[in-house]
Amino acid sequence: MSSKTQPRVDYDSIASQYDTQPYRQKTVDPELDAFLAQRRSAKPITILDVGCGTGNQLVANWTVYPATWMVGVDRFHGMLRQARPKAPAIAWVQADGTALPFQEQAFDFVTCQYALHHMPNKTAMVQAVFRVLRPGGRFVLVNICPHAMPDWLYYEYFPPAYGLDLQDFWPPETIRHAMEHCGFHNVQMALVHHCYTQDLRAFLATVRRRDTCSQLIALSDEDYEAGVRRLKGEVQGATGPCHRPDHVCMMTIHGEKW
Repeated sequence: MSSKTQPRVDYDSIASQYDTQPYRQKTVDPELDAFLAQRRSAKPITILDVGCGTGNQLVANWTVYPATWMVGVDRFHGMLRQARPKAPAIAWVQADGTALPFQEQAFDFVTCQYALHHMPNKTAMVQAVFRVLRPGGRFVLVNICPHAMPDWLYYEYFPPAYGLDLQDFWPPETIRHAMEHCGFHNVQMALVHHCYTQDLRAFLATVRRRDTCSQLIALSDEDYEAGVRRLKGEVQGATGPCHRPDHVCMMTIHGEKW
């Protein structure tokens, strides 16, 4: 666990450029699709996204399920300022994920995507989610799993990022234990490995924009620049195709409140 008391990134400082980064477009959440397919009640559901950022996931969900009541929570005002114009019908609330400002049992479905590692007190966040979730509701957490992907090229070229991530990201079993300890039932975990070939020239262009991922932002300037120099040297020294295998492990964990 990390001893830090602040998140690794000040997203207010990059909020205006956040949606211009790669991979920010979203489609409807398949976990929400699955939950609704299994749900027996015909009543509209309430959905909470903790650490919603600029709101792209909620907006994608709302375009398919406009009859639901959706709330996005983020601690950074700048991110919510980007989210609000996209879907005024969604409630955008500035709050800390560890102290959700809602009544008990207010939501049927709570999601947290790529945000848990930014929260210093992860146990408090899981407890807060359990409190606001209704019986019969579901909590879904999605993130990368650094513990299962030490060969990720970000870690290869920026080794200190791996150490930082091992501090900030809980292992899957730790998340499972925390959820069960808080009272979640039927906690299930899935790890999906994506192996592919990375074009190092394209990768260099990506990492030169440091705000593309929190792994780069969290580094010291010295460690970041050292990684860019190494990558640039390999690309410039290549006489032909410049490719390397790469690997990302995606983690999805969900639990029910009975």
